[in-house]
Amino acid sequence: MDPLDIFQIDESSGVPIWIQIRKRLIYLIGSGHFKSSERLPSVREMSVRFGVNYNTINKVYQDLERDGYIYTKRGLGTYVAEGLPESASIDDDIASMADELSSRAVEKGMSLGDLLEIVRVHYSRAAARGARNDL
Repeated sequence: MDPLDIFQIDESSGVPIWIQIRKRLIYLIGSGHFKSSERLPSVREMSVRFGVNYNTINKVYQDLERDGYIYTKRGLGTYVAEGLPESASIDDDIASMADELSSRAVEKGMSLGDLLEIVRVHYSRAAARGARNDL
């Protein structure tokens, strides 16, 4: 299965598209869906696949390369780096998303109980989808 098949962009989210793509690629690299030295789709392939501007994907790739997640071989493509940066923890990525979610909930006046219930419901749905995909 292509790791990008589980990749979704939420245009209604307040999170900029380039950040969504960056976070998702970091997750796919950190979780092993993309292996060390594996070639990633080209910037052009990614922009066509997700219907986003070429410059958006280029910005993501440049950012990931600067942070040590990927590297480019001129004329050959972009690849997953051998070792992940020290900051490349899936837990850190989840914590970052939780921080953003919590901030937005506070801004909207939600209680902690309401937020936890929403997360519980969505987690249950995701887990059920995951179980169906494993069949």
